[in-house]
Amino acid sequence: MKVLLLGVTGRVGSRMLPALLAHKHQVVAYVRTPSKISPEAASKFDSIVAGSASDSVAIKAAILSHNCDAVVNAAGLAAMTGWTSQGEFPAIFAAVVQAVVEAGQERGGPPIRCWLMSGWGIMDSPKKPYMLLDYIPMFPSHRRNYQLVKSHPADKLAWSVFCASDMTPQHVTPQFPPAADASASNLVAKADSPPAWAEKYRKVPIIGNYLNIMAQAQNYFAVLENCVDFMAADLEKGLESEWIGKRVGVKEKSKVE
Repeated sequence: MKVLLLGVTGRVGSRMLPALLAHKHQVVAYVRTPSKISPEAASKFDSIVAGSASDSVAIKAAILSHNCDAVVNAAGLAAMTGWTSQGEFPAIFAAVVQAVVEAGQERGGPPIRCWLMSGWGIMDSPKKPYMLLDYIPMFPSHRRNYQLVKSHPADKLAWSVFCASDMTPQHVTPQFPPAADASASNLVAKADSPPAWAEKYRKVPIIGNYLNIMAQAQNYFAVLENCVDFMAADLEKGLESEWIGKRVGVKEKSKVE
């Protein structure tokens, strides 16, 4: 696929590039400041487009002019609480969604495939209908972003949101090609609720569900290079992906009890 990648100079986006290339995708960079891209990375892109990640018109133009089949948004950083400035992340997320929907409509045909970064908190908790962030009220913008993508029908937006608890790089810098041990095969994945969930403290009165979630949060920290390989590999499936329209959670196989 030809993939428009936002956030290419950040921690996630810079590692997404080698993963996408390893899975034979062509990559178009969309970045505010092209000079921040390393010479090594710059040489790998099919094209580089300068623009703001919150400018839906410019993002749509990049999708259409470069005939992109998919978009991966790794731009922006969610604020931890609702008491501080939410920064650009909500505006970036909304702009990407709007651009993808409008580009698909203008082009005609099937919807554009889209991977969006989100957080572990919007996964369903063991006690329905609550989300994990109902117990750990952090990163509130993720809930609003999830409601936004859900508002679009599947024939207009082929979305998936990647819901990581935390992603830690295994290597200090992006690796070209990715290290041999960076692989989606190191992960277990599940749609809409955390995979390989363990029941702990559930019988404790009143606070059992809260303790259950708090006790397991760090078990869902994952290796960043494994996560980006998961998304890059999934894009090979195109619109046949089983993760379209899903919140996707992962867990390192080494942490499965």
